[in-house]
Amino acid sequence: MTNFDAVAKEKELLAAANQWDTSSPVQARPGDVPIIDVGPYLQTGSANDRSAIADELRRASQEVGFHQVVGHGISADQQQQILAATGRFHALALADKRQILMDRPGWPTGGMGYLPLHERKLPRRAVGNANEAFLIKTDHHLSFDDNQWPADLPGFRETVESYATAIAALAQSLLPLYAVALDLAPDFFAEAFVDPFWRLRLTHYPGVDEHPDPADGAFGIAPHVDTTFFTLLLQDGPGLTIYSHQRNEWISVPVIDGALVVNSGELLRQWSNDRFLSTRHFANNVAPTSRYSVPFFFNANADFPMECLPSCHGPDNPPKYPTISYNQSQAVVQGE
Repeated sequence: MTNFDAVAKEKELLAAANQWDTSSPVQARPGDVPIIDVGPYLQTGSANDRSAIADELRRASQEVGFHQVVGHGISADQQQQILAATGRFHALALADKRQILMDRPGWPTGGMGYLPLHERKLPRRAVGNANEAFLIKTDHHLSFDDNQWPADLPGFRETVESYATAIAALAQSLLPLYAVALDLAPDFFAEAFVDPFWRLRLTHYPGVDEHPDPADGAFGIAPHVDTTFFTLLLQDGPGLTIYSHQRNEWISVPVIDGALVVNSGELLRQWSNDRFLSTRHFANNVAPTSRYSVPFFFNANADFPMECLPSCHGPDNPPKYPTISYNQSQAVVQGE
C-alpha cells in the first residue's frame, strides 16, 4: 500500500477509459440492473426490513455496481418539477448562462455554476462532452448561498433547493442500509456524514435534431467511473449505458418510471477494499429532442479520513489503499 496520488489516479482512470470498447452496447435483460424497493425500510425503520433490503443491496453492489431504487419517497411531482427546472435553465440564452460560468475569474469557489456544451471536464477528456450542465454543491463550509444562481429565472432556485434538500435527506437515510450490507453496525457511517460533501448536476443532452454535428468521437458524457460514495440519478429518458461484469458487455439501462438509478463510486470501492464495485458507464442521447438528467453525487465529509472498513480487511486481505479524505483523493483533480 502506497501513498495516494490524486493526479496519478486521474491519469490511470483516463488511460483505462480510453481502452474500453463501447461500440456494441446491447439491451439489458430482466435482472441485469436489480430493482430494490427501499419503501418498507423507510416506512418502518425495522431491523428486519433493513436486513432484508441490505441483502439485496449487497448483491447489487458486489455483482453489478448499479441498481434502480423505488419506494424512495421522492414524489413524481417533485421529480417533474426538477426536470422542468432543468429545461427552463438550459432554455436561457447562452449569454445569460455564461454569466454564472463555472470556474470563472473572480468567483471564489470552483466546480459550481454553468458548464457549457463541449467542455472537457467532469469527466476530463480529450473530446468535449455533448452536454451542458448547471451544478451546485455544499459541504461543511459551503451553503446554497455560496453557489452561483441565474439572475432572472423565477422559482428556479427554490425548486432546485427543494429537490436538493429532499435527495440529500434520502441519501442520508440509505446509509444504514449500506452499513449493514457491509456487515457493519447500522450507524457506522453517521460520523462520516455529519456535513457531507455533495454535488447536484442539472444536465441537458441536446437531441440529434437540435445538435446534429457533434464533435467526432464525442459522447453525451464520456465513459468513466464516478468518484463518489454513491450517486443517485433521475433521468427522463434512455441514454445511460453501463458495463455488465456478469455479461462482459455494455448494456443499456432501462428507464423505470419514478425510479432513481444508483451506483457506487471509487470512494466506496476503495473504502470497502474493492468489495463494492465502481462500474464504468457513459451516456448518449440519440433521440431527436432533448434529454435531461439530474445526478446527485454523494460523499462523506470532505475532510473525513476514510480508513479501510473493518469488515473489509483481515490477515488474508490487507488494506489496498491508504486512509484518505475526499479532499486528498478527488478535490485536487475536480477543481474544488
